[in-house]
Amino acid sequence: MMPDGTSLVVPPVPAAQPNFDPVHRFSAWLERMGKADATIDAYHADVADLVRAYAPRPVEELLAADLDAYLRARQQFEGWALPTVRRHLHAIKAFYRYLVGEEELRAPGPAHALVEPVPEPQAPHVIPVEDVNAIFAWLDSRAREPGGAAERMDLALYGLCYHAALLISEAIGLTMDAVRGGPAVMKIDVVGRRGEESRVTLEGNAARWLAAWLSERPRPARKAHESFVFIHPRTRLHTSRQRAWDRLRRVAGAAGLAADVVAHIGPHTLRHSYAAHLAARAMGVEELRVALRQHSPRHAAKYFAGSGDLRSPAGSTVRRPAAGIGGSKGRPRETERRK
Repeated sequence: MMPDGTSLVVPPVPAAQPNFDPVHRFSAWLERMGKADATIDAYHADVADLVRAYAPRPVEELLAADLDAYLRARQQFEGWALPTVRRHLHAIKAFYRYLVGEEELRAPGPAHALVEPVPEPQAPHVIPVEDVNAIFAWLDSRAREPGGAAERMDLALYGLCYHAALLISEAIGLTMDAVRGGPAVMKIDVVGRRGEESRVTLEGNAARWLAAWLSERPRPARKAHESFVFIHPRTRLHTSRQRAWDRLRRVAGAAGLAADVVAHIGPHTLRHSYAAHLAARAMGVEELRVALRQHSPRHAAKYFAGSGDLRSPAGSTVRRPAAGIGGSKGRPRETERRK
């Protein structure tokens, strides 16, 4: 009440407004990085939701527990499907990588060890060592023929999927400036699905296969394909993931693998099998996580579920041959994540 008897009207305190400035800077950074418009729009919306949920608390002050609780709550109460959970997770991780790299947020940031709030991954489809050896032996025999250029390319390509545990997208996307070395040792710079970079060392026959392919790689028919390692020798075009999938099934059938194996095999089967074979050779979870360039040990742990039963129809267990699985040295190649 005022001295003159009138009432004092106090204006309402405005609600705290979210600070979307970091989100706008993040989106601008994604655009500079050449990301697709659809990706930028989706990541912008996902991170803006996070900012809105914790306003007025700055996103720079959020902890790993806050981010985990946020994802779990939205997954539980909004019934998110796995692809939706994964997209939000990738958006949040990318956002905090940006804050660490560009805005001096203290490394490694709260999202570094964030994992999907979903059930544990199931054990993947793997094949025994004998089947892997049969695939590479068939390709190697055909590669020795004068007209075996396609098989020589396939040896190099599938050798990366198995011995380097590359995703088929990583192998197909490999560029000439990312490969160095010779038949004894090859150094490969790999760009993952999330844009992270790793350096992989390849030895033994797998290095020899890749070096041999590089020595005869044809000149691409299109200028846009000049940077890629895998140019099909007949079409002289950058080979595709679909061709890699279809071709491996045909090779597996020609190599004499069982019909049910041929029906389900794909390039990822080689990566999964490599991991399971390492697990069967008493490699630890952390070592396997590093070898596969994975962020979370729970993904590496899934390969130990069936590692004790990787037998061929003849009943022989997984072994460490003198020449190495699939013709490469028995020692797993080293991997180091680039800073």
